[in-house]
Amino acid sequence: MEQNNKKIIFTLIVIFVLLLAATNLATYFLARGSDGSAAADAPATIIKYDPGNGAADPEMAMILETIEVITENYYTPIEREVLIEGAVKGMIDSIDDPQVRFYDPKDLDEFISETRGSYSGIGVRIIETQQDIVVFETFAGSPAARSGLAPGDRLLEADGNELTGQGINHAVELLRGPDGTSVEVLVKRPGADEPFPLSVGRAEIDISTVESEMLADGLGYIQINSFDSGTFNEFSGKFRQMEQSGLSTGLILDLRNNPGGLVDQAVEVAKMLVPDGEIVRLVGRNDEVQNIYYSNAEEKPYPIVVLINEDSASSAELLAGALQDRNAALLVGKTTYGKASVQQLAYLTGGNAILLTMARYFTPSGHDIHEHGIEPDFEVDMPEILRYYHYFFPGSLEQDDFGPDVEMLQMMLEQLGYNIKVSGYFDLQTSIALTAFQEDAGITSSGIFDDKTWVVLREALDRESRENDQQLNFAIDLFGKEGLLNVIGGNN
Repeated sequence: MEQNNKKIIFTLIVIFVLLLAATNLATYFLARGSDGSAAADAPATIIKYDPGNGAADPEMAMILETIEVITENYYTPIEREVLIEGAVKGMIDSIDDPQVRFYDPKDLDEFISETRGSYSGIGVRIIETQQDIVVFETFAGSPAARSGLAPGDRLLEADGNELTGQGINHAVELLRGPDGTSVEVLVKRPGADEPFPLSVGRAEIDISTVESEMLADGLGYIQINSFDSGTFNEFSGKFRQMEQSGLSTGLILDLRNNPGGLVDQAVEVAKMLVPDGEIVRLVGRNDEVQNIYYSNAEEKPYPIVVLINEDSASSAELLAGALQDRNAALLVGKTTYGKASVQQLAYLTGGNAILLTMARYFTPSGHDIHEHGIEPDFEVDMPEILRYYHYFFPGSLEQDDFGPDVEMLQMMLEQLGYNIKVSGYFDLQTSIALTAFQEDAGITSSGIFDDKTWVVLREALDRESRENDQQLNFAIDLFGKEGLLNVIGGNN
C-alpha cells in the first residue's frame, strides 16, 4: 500500500509541476508594468533577438546544412518550419532547466492570457476525462454560473460542434469569444436521462486569486492562490478593509498550494506587510546583483502567521521568505517547494518566444532557497489526501477496476471515516463503503462511482478540509499564546 501511495502522490506532484510551469510567464514581469509598459525600475526591456549574420558561423552553418539535408533527402516530406522548431526545442532541452520553455504564437497568447487573470468566455474551468469535456468549476457571478452550469456537467456540443473526443483546446476555442456574444451548449447532467441544450452568454471573466474572511473578532484570514496581474489590487482592497475593521488579534496569510506567478505582484503585496527594509534581491550571471527591492511599510501592531506547504513555490516563497527573514511573521506548515529562479520572455521571429531563466532571487538574509525551500517555524503535517483531492477528476469506477483513481477514491473515503483498505483495487469492501457514502449523502446508492458521486464527494472533502485543517487550526491556536508579537518581532 505504501508503494501505491507513493505512486499516486508522484502523479499529483507532476500535476503541480505543470501548474507551476503555467505560472512562470513574466515571473520576471517586474521589468514591465501591468499594462505592458516598462516599469520605472525595470532592469531591462523584453529581449528581442536579432539573428545578424549567423550563417557565417561554422556551427550555425552545420544546423542549416542539417535542415537542408533532411528536407531534401528524407524519405517522406518534412516541413522546414517543423525542423526549425525541433532544433529550438532541442536547444532548450540541452539546458536542462524545466522552467525554460518554447511557445509558438498560439501557446504564447494562451500563456499571456493566464497571467492577465482575465479572458472573455463563459466562466468555467473545464477538464477532459474519458474523452468528454467536463465542467470542473464555475466562477462565481459568471455567465456559466448564472445559466445553471455546474461541476460535473459534461459538455457534448458547442454551437453544434462535437466536443467529445476533440480535445480540450478545441473546446476552449469554441467556448471563448467576444464579450456580449453567447454559445449554445449541449449538456449531459449527472443523474439526468437525456442531454439538454443551454444558451450561455460570454463576458469578460476576472479570475479571483485572493479570498478573505474574518475567522473571529479581530482575526483576519487571507488566502492568495497565485500571483497574476490583478493580485495586488485584489489583495490591497481586502487587506485595507480588514485593517479598517480591526485586526486586533492578527492576520493569517495562507500561501499553501500557491505555485507562484508574477514577481511584481508578490513584491507589491510584500510592500504592505514587510517592515521598512529589504524584500528580495535578484542575482544574475556571475553573481551580479540586478536589483534589490525594498519596503517602506511600518511594522504591524498585530502578529502575522503565514501558512506554507510543499506546493508553495516561486513568488509565494519570495513573499514568505521576506516575512520570515524580516521577523514580520511566523511560518506554519511544511517546507516549501524550492523554486527561486526568475524567468523573462525572449521574443523570437514569427510570433514565437522562449521563457528563459534570467536570474535567481535571494531572501533578505541572503538565503538561497532554490531546490531547498523555506522551512517553517512550526512544522505541522496535513493529510496528503486533503492536499490533493482537488485533483481528483470525475469518471466511472466500479468493482474490479484498479489504478491510481481507485486509490484516490479509497483514500478520500478513508479520510471521511469509512471502513476501507487503501489498495488501488476496487473490491467488495470499496463498493460497500462507497454505497454507505452515497446513502449518507442522499444520492443513488449504487456502489458505483459516477459524476454525481464525484460532485458530492468533493463537497464533503471541502467541508472536511476546512473543519480538520490541522495547519490552520495550529495557526489559530498560536494567536492565543501570550507574547506572540514579541516572538515574531525577534525580541524573544
